[in-house]
Amino acid sequence: MAEDWDSLIILDACRYDTMCEVLPTEWPSPKKVISRAGNTHDFYHANFDDGPYHDTVVVSANPRPSQFRPNAFYEIVDCWDRCWNEEYGTVLPDVMARETRRAHEEFPDKRVLAHWIQPHYPFIGGEGELADYPADQESIWHDLHRNRIDPDDAYAAYRDTLETTIPHVQSVLEEIDGKAVVTSDHGNAFGEGPWWYPFPVYGHPRNVRTPETVEVPWLEFDCGPRRSISAGEPTADRDAVAGETVESRLEDLGYV
Repeated sequence: MAEDWDSLIILDACRYDTMCEVLPTEWPSPKKVISRAGNTHDFYHANFDDGPYHDTVVVSANPRPSQFRPNAFYEIVDCWDRCWNEEYGTVLPDVMARETRRAHEEFPDKRVLAHWIQPHYPFIGGEGELADYPADQESIWHDLHRNRIDPDDAYAAYRDTLETTIPHVQSVLEEIDGKAVVTSDHGNAFGEGPWWYPFPVYGHPRNVRTPETVEVPWLEFDCGPRRSISAGEPTADRDAVAGETVESRLEDLGYV
């Protein structure tokens, strides 16, 4: 939060090296930064426990901000609740692009932190056999651990998902003002792991830090005149969310 930005787009679980592979030619080269955490749960505690940040609106396709830091921000837009796509088991990037633009219009004097799901599982886009991995099926990470899926196929689907998402991010960058940053909360492993760890690492398990899970991109964009940012009193005191809907969303995303 101490970095200089008006808009922050978080692409969940986006590896630095994968962003370099699919980077549009018109985008700046990403800087490699090390996340404070290798998973979303710890990312929010590591970065926002010093709040509140009442100059910031969060637009999130991931339940974690509402689950752990509901009063840290001026407002949280729960896209994971009202914009969920049951067929894919996620919030699709075109929807997040729409909701991110809407937040900029509705809150012109606030920083906007937009937490998108992709390239995080479930994967979308591409033509491989994992492109439409059923949302109601057991987590892909379990299947990888049991050697039911080729890690190269899983990585290809992940890469395709990022490539499918980037045009929607670009559409937002073309319509907002201010300084924007595109980054990630953490990375994602596809069988890599430290020499001392007894098993291949898949996904982004807690308490396992590897280059693949903590090296993330940081891209800065000048999108026009800077926004005039000011803090304000939140309109309502929020309770941390819980319940069957949250657990169902997290399960679809491969967390439980």
